[in-house]
Amino acid sequence: MGWIQSLAGVALAFYVCLEGATAAPTWPSSVDELEDIMFLNTGYRARRFAAPVTPCGFSTQGPGRNAAAEFIRTAFHDMATGNVYLGSGGLDASIVFELGGDNIGPAFETTLTTLAPFMTSRSSLSDIIAMSVYTAVRSCGGPIIPVKTGRVDATEAGPPGVPVPQNSLFTFQNQFLRTGFDSTEMIKFVACGHTLGGVHTENFPQIVPPGSAPNGHKLFDSTNTKFDEKIASEYVAGQSTDPLVVGPARSVGRDSDFKVFNSDGNATISTMADPATFRSTCQAMFQKMIEVVPEGTTLTDAITPYEVKPGALQLTLQNGGSEIQFSGEIRVRTTSRQISSVELIYKDRQGGSACGDCKIKATPKGTAAGFDDSFAFYAFSAKIPSQSSISAFDVLITLAGGSIETYDNNGQGFPVQDNIMLQAPQSCVSGSTLTITAAVRSPATGANLVLSLKVPRDGVIVPEIQPQTVAMTQKSTVGPYKIVTATYTLDAAQVQSTKFDVTSEGGAPDTFKSTGDLGSTCVDLDSTGSSSSSSSSSSSSSSSSSSTRVSSSPSSSSSVVNPPTSSNAMRTSTSSTGTSSPSAPTPAVSGYDYQGCYTDSSSKRVLTGRATASGTMTQQSCATYCSGYTYWAVEYGSQCYCGNAFSNPTTSTPASDCSFKCSGDATQVCGGNGRMNLFKSSNPSPSNATIPGYSYTGCYTDSGSARVLKDKVFYDNGLTIEKCASMCKGYKIFGTEYATQCYCGNAFANPTTKVAESDCGRTCGGDAMQLCGAGNRLSVYTKDA
Repeated sequence: MGWIQSLAGVALAFYVCLEGATAAPTWPSSVDELEDIMFLNTGYRARRFAAPVTPCGFSTQGPGRNAAAEFIRTAFHDMATGNVYLGSGGLDASIVFELGGDNIGPAFETTLTTLAPFMTSRSSLSDIIAMSVYTAVRSCGGPIIPVKTGRVDATEAGPPGVPVPQNSLFTFQNQFLRTGFDSTEMIKFVACGHTLGGVHTENFPQIVPPGSAPNGHKLFDSTNTKFDEKIASEYVAGQSTDPLVVGPARSVGRDSDFKVFNSDGNATISTMADPATFRSTCQAMFQKMIEVVPEGTTLTDAITPYEVKPGALQLTLQNGGSEIQFSGEIRVRTTSRQISSVELIYKDRQGGSACGDCKIKATPKGTAAGFDDSFAFYAFSAKIPSQSSISAFDVLITLAGGSIETYDNNGQGFPVQDNIMLQAPQSCVSGSTLTITAAVRSPATGANLVLSLKVPRDGVIVPEIQPQTVAMTQKSTVGPYKIVTATYTLDAAQVQSTKFDVTSEGGAPDTFKSTGDLGSTCVDLDSTGSSSSSSSSSSSSSSSSSSTRVSSSPSSSSSVVNPPTSSNAMRTSTSSTGTSSPSAPTPAVSGYDYQGCYTDSSSKRVLTGRATASGTMTQQSCATYCSGYTYWAVEYGSQCYCGNAFSNPTTSTPASDCSFKCSGDATQVCGGNGRMNLFKSSNPSPSNATIPGYSYTGCYTDSGSARVLKDKVFYDNGLTIEKCASMCKGYKIFGTEYATQCYCGNAFANPTTKVAESDCGRTCGGDAMQLCGAGNRLSVYTKDA
């Protein structure tokens, strides 16, 4: 059943499916961090939450695994111990305490460690698990699953009770009834959950005997990389290959899908053989599953994308306190509009127009996209008088046709506060020491640094978030502002993953900042309010110079308790003297040329081919780990990154910025905080192979739900171009994708677009000097005429 590979689930009766349109969200909102994660899949400021399940059927664990199915399976197992009669359990992330037993197999640990980095003080793991269902289903071409938020993570294991294949029909019916669903709905859930994935020999050898299925993975239906009705239609037609319907499971009493589907004489499963019925039914069933929550949990409205959303907002004190730099970005939904220009019209501190014309023009910065929506980002930076300051702004969008749209945040304006402001140039992470400086406007008194620390838990693979409050002390006075500071020693794992707020008594906080966006050196703020280094004259400028990238702090200053986050702001670069370390980090391995010290960002990695971290990191060990890649880099003393091309922009910085000693060899340097020692292979770069009788055609788009080549499919961790060509012998076209996947056909089965060669940057699993496409990118070869 769905507990084998992926199952849609069940819900409390008092939650119902979303009907009709919801009101436009008011910013900031408690859903803002999750809204970014949900909708920004690719492009500028992409959160890349969908990357582990793209394309559908893919898994970082290789053939025989389906990450999308495992996302859904994890959500079901987390929810399945809920009890609507007691108001307990449900989707509450208690599964982190429940691994083993009924939760058999590596899928749960893989999924939870994949999702854990997205857990913050504003995105509970249980909300992230719920969102993973939407992402997995949509990645495979399934319906949009509405996602509500507000779940609170459990602090201990729930009771046992996950359905297992050997259960009787009576037991199944009672287990589903306990979670709020009758026997008919049980049938629907199992069908929806089993449109993806299959059963593994490793976990259920009685059902899939060793050697009986490729990669030890017997699929539920014939379309493992597509969310469709085949699980039902093939069963109704008597053509099912579902190992929980046919095969050895029948003789050992583990044919759970047959028991469930046949429980009403196949009436319900027959209706689900219709594609439209299957799709609409699964949308409702999956939403109900993720809304099974403990009593007392209040869920929000379903997340919808903002038409206009501010991000990376930051106020920074300038010029002796007489000016404040206001910078940030405006994200505009472009799914159904073309934009000519974007402007901000702001109000002064008193809500008036003492600021004059009060206009700030924004300029294009980048674009992003999700499954169903596209977005454009517009950056701005302006200095405003601190005497009049700012309290809110509206956004004016001029469309390509000349018409103007005004967004006033549902009549409230987009709020900004100057009661307390993070001074990013004066804040830094040096080694493990975090220093935070803020400007507090009189007459406010008292200020605190509030950290959200990820702390490991014994026997639990996911850390917990613990708040830590540190009192800030006054350092100086600049104009009407008190300059306050605080320090805190972080663990190595917390240096780039910690969110923090600065708060003052009686005023709104400056919240949800990230240590990963701070430089490694704090720049002094003198008594005139100016930074002593011109390279950090502003904490939030959206412009950059030839040698320094200066960009916004990753959060918004707001007068509301729950301001939004920006995702992935770039780090402010400053010169750093660092700690004492070797001056010339020359690799001790042959075949590589040192490129220099370069910038990097935890939110927009430069090298994304492969990564690891180790307490024994050296330049040699990183070079070995990245064997076959064109570039490798060491960073933060213990981190190693590999890639064949730069995935995001980077800038050369002074050698002194890369000053951290390698964790495994104190005589070597391994980058710094947001700085990497970059090396390039002196050997030839990976390329497309020459195959007799075929010509390389180019890099093309592909989709798990609409494969370009689908006559024959082959997965192999040791894939080479030659091996794929051999498997596709007799076909006119073959293509390699995501290092291990091979596809054959005589013509393109679905629309595709030729894209830049840099998109097909993954090396083949069996030959690091050959290129084998990338995620949703196909390296195509065509038979010569």
